[in-house]
Amino acid sequence: MSPPERKRKKTKQSLVLEPTPESTPITSLPDDLVVSCLARVSRLQYPTLSLVSKSFRSLLASPHLYETRSSLGRTESCLYVCIRFPDETIPRWFTLCQKPKKKNKRTKKASGYVLAKLPTPPSRSAHWSGLVAVGSDIYNIGGPIDEADEPSSSVSILDCRSNTWREGPSSSVSILDCRANTWREGPRPCD
Repeated sequence: MSPPERKRKKTKQSLVLEPTPESTPITSLPDDLVVSCLARVSRLQYPTLSLVSKSFRSLLASPHLYETRSSLGRTESCLYVCIRFPDETIPRWFTLCQKPKKKNKRTKKASGYVLAKLPTPPSRSAHWSGLVAVGSDIYNIGGPIDEADEPSSSVSILDCRSNTWREGPSSSVSILDCRANTWREGPRPCD
């Protein structure tokens, strides 16, 4: 009698395939069609969708997407938050978004909401700057640029339609010092 044959465990080899245009149908669609689809999705989902690909990230930040959302009547109000943490000099900007759908094992409820980080504004203003919302833009005006509290004439503008920052014209008006509650002359852009 011969010994019983041992059965070998078969191991699966993972097969890594490079994506081809045929295997990624979404990226092969025309941009106008993708924008039309994205315009129907809540903005709360955009941070998650931006992880799909660079082209998605680019489309989500395009003014064309906002125009499409407007024409479809799908504009939404969004919450923006600027937080300066004690150990950091530059404040961080966030917008409210919905967490990906994961069921909480204990409560059986969806995950809820989370603050998604936005790009840092290009200006060097650290704190005490003035924030003003006008239309779909948030203006970050002035503020000290260093420990000496020298005022800055910089203006950064957050376009809330695309969540992108751009530099605005320099400010040359008086600045309110929030700590001392006094007005002081602002820097002259030509100096």
